[in-house]
Amino acid sequence: MNNNRDLIVLQHVRRRSRMRRALSIFCFVIIHELIRRFSERRVWMHHYIARRNLLGCHNNLFMELRNENPEKYRRCLRMSPEMFSWLAEKIRPLVQRQDTHLRRSIPVEERLSITLRHLATGETQESLSYQFRVGQSTISGIIKTVCHALYLTLKDTYLKFPSSEEEWSAIATEFGTRWNFYNCIGAMDGKHILIEPPIQSGSMYYNYKEHFRKVLLAIVDAGLRFIYVDVGTNGRVRDKGVWNKCSLKECLDQNTLKVPPPCPLPGTDKEFPFVIVGDEGFMLCSCVLIPYPKAQLRGRRDRAIFNYRLSRARRCSENAFCLIVNRFQILRSAMRYDPDDARTVTLCILALHNLRRTDALGRTLYSPPEMLDRED
Repeated sequence: MNNNRDLIVLQHVRRRSRMRRALSIFCFVIIHELIRRFSERRVWMHHYIARRNLLGCHNNLFMELRNENPEKYRRCLRMSPEMFSWLAEKIRPLVQRQDTHLRRSIPVEERLSITLRHLATGETQESLSYQFRVGQSTISGIIKTVCHALYLTLKDTYLKFPSSEEEWSAIATEFGTRWNFYNCIGAMDGKHILIEPPIQSGSMYYNYKEHFRKVLLAIVDAGLRFIYVDVGTNGRVRDKGVWNKCSLKECLDQNTLKVPPPCPLPGTDKEFPFVIVGDEGFMLCSCVLIPYPKAQLRGRRDRAIFNYRLSRARRCSENAFCLIVNRFQILRSAMRYDPDDARTVTLCILALHNLRRTDALGRTLYSPPEMLDRED
């Protein structure tokens, strides 16, 4: 009896010993595999990226177009080689990175090429990373940095809000000369900017058109340049709601913008205030003029003529939006940025648009007549 008990105990001890040995071997294999994986050296730079200077898009295709076919270069980057060089020098202090003993930084010109190509075509960052032979995470940082630098560099000159009676009067004079609509200081309209829904944002940016959007409210002068922009309101809000809550309306109501006092229209002695023109989506008030509703046009030729004249002036905002969407096709699809970065990208596009519209030599190439709506 005792011998059987001793045999059972011995077998149990041996079984536990084998289990401990197997468990030890298993743990050793796992630990060895983990050490092997973590001790492997990661590739410092992929071989195809290392050949960027030799085979990358910027140093090959763009340089060939710059030297041999400036027109194609302009179509690729939406500006002439001379303007590109000027812009690169402007943003250099904000974008230039320091070389290290391990590798050289990406030049400012190449960073600008990547950004302009992204804005012009709306290509994904992954696609650009293969074209320019730059890592995708690096591409993402470059685009955000360059857009911010472009906006900071251009906003004070090319996205400047009028600040004196003389500047407002100049805008009104241009509207009267070009579009035969006097005492007009801007054409107002709104545009929805498609965005990817931010994390945990719910339905904040979801609008009635079943997309996630931000609203761009803008006022445009007679030369199709943006003089005021409000970017960031979520897409659930209509144009009228964006206007009612924006800072410009409050300043106009309080008369703090140095808008000239009312003056007579040509051929009359009665004084009329300076106004902003908009469509039926806005509310009529002392500083905003909208067309007569269709129901009030029956038998009133004078009102029909007024609506026609107003539509000529209001067409400026529609043409400006048409231009930025055609020239910067990133606006045609949802931006894969968070709302703050999408706002920066949008402001950068508007500043670049105003720069091109101000450039007398390249204005026609940037916005040919056949691209714009014209009067009959």
